[in-house]
Amino acid sequence: MTPHARLAPPRTASPGTTEGGTTVPALALLAAIFVVGIEQTVQWKYGAAGVVGLLLLTIGIKAKSPAVSSVGAVMLALLVAGPAL
Repeated sequence: MTPHARLAPPRTASPGTTEGGTTVPALALLAAIFVVGIEQTVQWKYGAAGVVGLLLLTIGIKAKSPAVSSVGAVMLALLVAGPAL
């Protein structure tokens, strides 16, 4: 048998990893609760326009599109500064 024909033993996760554990889902749950809380606060305070601005800002950041994120940021800024103008 040649050395190239040998198969490597399967890798197993080390005991210290969180893969398949409860840490990663708990962090994802906390992040989701935080995001929903922010979204609900914006909707309560600024209405549908605030949610659209937040959505555009989030999509622009995720898509790395400065134009879309700028439109969302300007919308949010106008809503926040609206009473002062």
